[in-house]
This record gives sequence, structure tokens and C-alpha cells, in this order.
Amino acid sequence: MRYLVTLKPLKPFFFGGDITFGELTKNSNYLVHSRLFPQQTAILGMIRKEILIQSKLLTTKRQGEWVDDKSSATKLVGDTKFSFNQEQNFGVLKSISPIFLIQNSNRFIKKVDIDSCTYQKGLLKGYDPKKDIYDNYISIDTKQTKNMSDIFIPIEQIGIKKNSDKKGYFKKTSYLLKDDFQFAFYIELDFELQKSFITLGAEQSMFKMDIQKSNQELDYYDKNGYLTLLSDSYIDIPIRDNCEFAITSEISFSFLVNKFKDNEKVFKKHNKEYFFYEKGSVFINPTPQLIENINKPNLQKIGYNIFTQGEK
Repeated sequence: MRYLVTLKPLKPFFFGGDITFGELTKNSNYLVHSRLFPQQTAILGMIRKEILIQSKLLTTKRQGEWVDDKSSATKLVGDTKFSFNQEQNFGVLKSISPIFLIQNSNRFIKKVDIDSCTYQKGLLKGYDPKKDIYDNYISIDTKQTKNMSDIFIPIEQIGIKKNSDKKGYFKKTSYLLKDDFQFAFYIELDFELQKSFITLGAEQSMFKMDIQKSNQELDYYDKNGYLTLLSDSYIDIPIRDNCEFAITSEISFSFLVNKFKDNEKVFKKHNKEYFFYEKGSVFINPTPQLIENINKPNLQKIGYNIFTQGEK
């Protein structure tokens, strides 16, 4: 079955990355902003957990959440964690689309505002350097465009971390969504998922999750035939050598791995640092090698490395 899943934030959300509170190292900062979208791996974990809860296989005990019937749980959600290279089994969960924004039935994706310019021989005619060309969201249903301030409400918090000195002061920016906007994604799974309330993000923010059956796709096609990333994407060949022109942004990526210490399961960040090209990036005249490199089935299964081209 294929579903449209929508997530309505019930309070300010904070989606973290590698920039978090802590000592002043290269990966810490006292001015921190939430990312605007959750990682696809966070969506994967949330859905797998919700399937177990709705199947009454995940219970809460004094020492945390517990799965008693591991055999049944494995059949439902698989026995593998996210991996770049290993084949993954997520049980009844077959695929997840990139996360996008929806306002009523109007679907918005992030995309560089290249349509306000004219590309000719390596130049963007009409480009205004005072305008953030990356701050652009386009409806795949009506072609209406919006920017970040039309959709997101910043919520600032200033405080001090407990048990710290003056270096513990911080300024944090979380977000809410405006005007009936919600997060959304499509999902394929052999399970009758029900609406619920779920938590997501660095501070376990609460969301209302609604479900409806749907056969829709993220069917956006660029009118000029430019390759557009619909999701954050891992590309490990040089961009400069594999397209004529590109407007891109990078985003850091990390995920947790299971390890056992003194017979107890602990979660640690993977020790390798990855950078993904951010959703909305545009590539003009990509080589076949670039297209082949983006096509990574393991990542595409959970909504990474999804792109569209259209026709010239």
C-alpha cells in the first residue's frame, strides 16, 4: 500500500546536525539553528518505531523501551540499520519518498530559483547577488513560489546550560510552520498504518501524524531539463568535471550505529563525516557518469539521492 503521511508540528521543532552545544570545537557552536527539514534517516527510524508500537511489540519499561518478541519485530521492520553499502531489509517498509512541504493539497519542494534567470554559456543573466537564490520553494501543483519567511516561523531561545560557567550561554533557534503548512512524504509498506502522535527531532518535538492512501508521486519536471535534486544526495565524484554548470549547497550528514559495552547497547555517531548536496540543488547538462553516481539504490530506498530532469 502507498500512503501520504503528513506531520503537523504541535510545538517548535529542532532538527539537529553536527552543530550542537558543547565545547568550542569545530563541531560546536553557541549560536545554533535547527535545520528546516528532518533527515530521511530520522523519518525511517520514526516509522519503524511507530509500526512496532501499533503492532503492540514495543513497550515502555523503567529502563526504556523494550522489544520482547524480537522474531515478530524482525519480520515487521527488518533487522538492519541504515547503511551506505550493505543491502538493507526493513521488513514491511519498502520505500520512503523525500520529505517535502504541503499546504492543504498544494505540495512544495525546495529548488534553486534558477527560473528567474537565463542561463547562457556559463552565465546567469538576471542574477541578483543581493537575493538568496537558494531561498525558494515551488509548488509542483500550481507553480506558485514562496520563500522561507512565508513558511517558517523562527523561535529564539536564550539561556545557559546547567552545571556550566559563562561559556554555557547559548542562543538557539527552533521553528514552527505557518498557515497550515505541514511536512509530508510518501511511503510504500505492507502494513495498515494508522494516524498517531509521534516525536521527532533533537528535543523529541511532538507532531500529529495523519495518514491517507495515495497513488501520487513527486512528479516535478524542470521545464529546461535541468537536473534538480528532490532530496539531499550523496555524490562522490567531482561535480566540476561532470556538469556544465551547477548551483549547489552542501549539508553535513551523520547517523548513529549500535555498539555494545558491558553487555548494554549504546548508540554512537558513525566516525566518518559525510557531506550531501542539499535538496533543491540544480545541475545543467550533467554527464552520464554523474547521473549514474547519483543512482544509489540503498540511499534511494529511504528517500535520499532522488532527482528529476524533465525534458529540454
